[in-house]
Amino acid sequence: MLLRRVTEHVKAQNWTAVFLDFVIVVVGVFIGIQVSNWNAARIADAQAGDLLQRMIAEAEDARTDMAGYRADNQVILNDALTLAARLNEADVCLRMDDNMKELILRVGDFPPPRFSLATAREALESGNLSALDAAEIRDSVRKIADEMNFMDRQWQRYIRIKQDIEQKVYPAAGLSLTGDQALKVLPGNEFSGLEQFRLQTPEGVCGQPVMIAYASNAALTQHIYTAYLGQVSDRLDEYAALLSAYAGDRVEGAARTNENSP
Repeated sequence: MLLRRVTEHVKAQNWTAVFLDFVIVVVGVFIGIQVSNWNAARIADAQAGDLLQRMIAEAEDARTDMAGYRADNQVILNDALTLAARLNEADVCLRMDDNMKELILRVGDFPPPRFSLATAREALESGNLSALDAAEIRDSVRKIADEMNFMDRQWQRYIRIKQDIEQKVYPAAGLSLTGDQALKVLPGNEFSGLEQFRLQTPEGVCGQPVMIAYASNAALTQHIYTAYLGQVSDRLDEYAALLSAYAGDRVEGAARTNENSP
């Protein structure tokens, strides 16, 4: 329709009308591009906001899980220290009360971290993190992702130490089952079914320098890992605080933009 009208104006040499038609076309194209850009920017901003909120929720969940994980590892550390000390007290150790039996049975306890920052890591690896126009946020994600990866690698390293100690202590203590009934023991800090286990040769571990050394090594390993968890927890707190602050800045910026809009 517009092309036919322009053609008619050219044939009639109505240059004013041709100029007006040209202006209408240019302005229309310009407005169309601007609207398209505005829609694209609005969609990108909404996607960035959604990503940020998911990262904040993920960080808060990870902080909660980390607090529980640190508490579990502190219990394990306390038990490891107690075991190393009681193995030195041969007379007390040889009585092999339920507490001593449980300490020996749990010498290899070392639960894995069952939490991560999958959303942040995926955004980093896919490049979607660039939607958050803040270099500080991107750097923080990289750093906390490295911390979490290192924590996983440390667990994989130390679990081998714990397993090796467990394989030395159990045979020395003569660990055996009291029957063929289904075992009650479950993962966690609450030990169930203690009566289903018997230590037939407590003299193999009580007062024995080699076994004391193994138990001491387990305690030292646990101490190092627990201390490192504290450091990762601090970094996680800083990361979560930075995300929340950035989200607040985005909200304030959007509010100012709306106030300045005609």
